[in-house]
Amino acid sequence: MNNPMKRYRIYLFVSLFIALLLAGCGANSAGSEPSDSSNKVKDSEKMVIKLGHVTNDQSAIHKGSIKFKEIIEEESNGTMEVQVIPGGQLGNEKDLVESTQIGTIHMTIPSAAVLSNFVPKASVLTLPYIIEGKNEREKYEYFHKLAKTDVYKEIALQSNEAGLEIFPEAVWWVGDRHVTTKDKTIETPEKIRGLKIRTPDATAHTEPFRLLKANVTPMNITEVYMSLKTGTIEAQENSINQIYTNKFQEVQNVVNLTGHMTQNELPAVNLNWWKGLTEDQKKMITDAMAVSGEYMSELQLKANEEELNLLKESGMKVVDVDIDAYKAATKDTYKAFEDKLGNGYYEKIKDAQK
Repeated sequence: MNNPMKRYRIYLFVSLFIALLLAGCGANSAGSEPSDSSNKVKDSEKMVIKLGHVTNDQSAIHKGSIKFKEIIEEESNGTMEVQVIPGGQLGNEKDLVESTQIGTIHMTIPSAAVLSNFVPKASVLTLPYIIEGKNEREKYEYFHKLAKTDVYKEIALQSNEAGLEIFPEAVWWVGDRHVTTKDKTIETPEKIRGLKIRTPDATAHTEPFRLLKANVTPMNITEVYMSLKTGTIEAQENSINQIYTNKFQEVQNVVNLTGHMTQNELPAVNLNWWKGLTEDQKKMITDAMAVSGEYMSELQLKANEEELNLLKESGMKVVDVDIDAYKAATKDTYKAFEDKLGNGYYEKIKDAQK
């Protein structure tokens, strides 16, 4: 080790080895790690959006919610995650709207009837025959037309007063409600007089039948099947989907296609949260809500046709009614909502569809 040249060679070898080792670590640090971090978003950096609704995981509404989730997560490149919580796990529709107001969840998808408790002008969508059209497909197209008008957007503006933001052009279609009976057919309004019929406990549902002089019996849907079976009530009104999935065909023999109410869902988000989003994020959510709404609506329209055929196959008689006569008999329903709607709003909604 006393040879200077030998010591120099050893020093040179060790220095070269260390330099190569450091270069290798640097290359790995500059290559592998950024590549990995650029393709993955850390969980702490994700925006998590909680969406709660009350329908089961086989419903068109849930499938539409999943479509919304897929679009948002793809379009945001993983920077936004949507957690869909179905089946009323977080409460009923009213509970979910209240949770959205205070920010416990970010968004929900209530019916117009439920939302009208918070946004009064939404009650116009619950009125008899408010949407034009001779069948569900036509009504769906008319509703799309209505949703693009300034008159309809007044509902969205009023939602801000309730701490909510809704999406006027996001149409989530559920469909028409009809009356089922044991054996009696009700082709004309005169035939429904005195009929003991169950409705949900809400003015939008009870008032039309009060005007028709039926014997209105508000009741929770969980009690309806047994009440029909025992004869406590003679009839009930509901969407084709609810008639079929609740097996009312086992205790009722007739579907009277009254189409007296058209049910739509109105997605709503927390207003303060919404205001905190960037313009790009707002556009992404707005567009995704419209696209997923169309997807959901098409599923529901198809399901309504299929389930009506299944009701026929089960032995139920399907009866057409005199729609014009029913319209005339229930036209004053809106008077029960004048305080909520304001003067002339009902007429504006009707005119906007012409």
